[in-house]
Amino acid sequence: MLTERTGEIMGTEIEFIGFADDCRVEGKVDLEDARLADMLNSRPSITVRNVTVVSHIDGHTQAFDELEIGREELDIVVASGPRGDPKRRLATKPNGVTMRLGPYCAEGFMHAPPTANPVRGFDRRPAMVAVTDAVLEYQYCDDQVSEWFRTLLVNRELAISLRTVTNPAAWHIGAA
Repeated sequence: MLTERTGEIMGTEIEFIGFADDCRVEGKVDLEDARLADMLNSRPSITVRNVTVVSHIDGHTQAFDELEIGREELDIVVASGPRGDPKRRLATKPNGVTMRLGPYCAEGFMHAPPTANPVRGFDRRPAMVAVTDAVLEYQYCDDQVSEWFRTLLVNRELAISLRTVTNPAAWHIGAA
């Protein structure tokens, strides 16, 4: 449940866009870790300020000064802010994947060590997993929406299905 609250501001402010089952949440968060993914993975909830919630059912909006959102409510979050320490990055191979999370379908590239199967090891990853060059599809009002994002953080714990694909939809967009 999204909970309105008030609190103290600290950390570096970054843009926040998250997708819950029936809405899109936009606002600002104070980044309290090196990356947004680290912050989402280390806490059961986050506080979003200057929030606009947009209903996917009828398009109405609601504004809040501040909301506390549980990670279990977020199917997908758009990655923003710094990418983290380059010295901590590992060599990975992009693997085409498609997955369903609630009312969303996300297709793009999940990165894993060169010899790893991203589907087989999915349940051992942190809760929020990056998918790059991603296309997100969902219903907004009565329309089918398809949006491209550089990086999405998908909630592994809410994934309904995951499979590898040879040519993700995002690859086709980039090739055009």
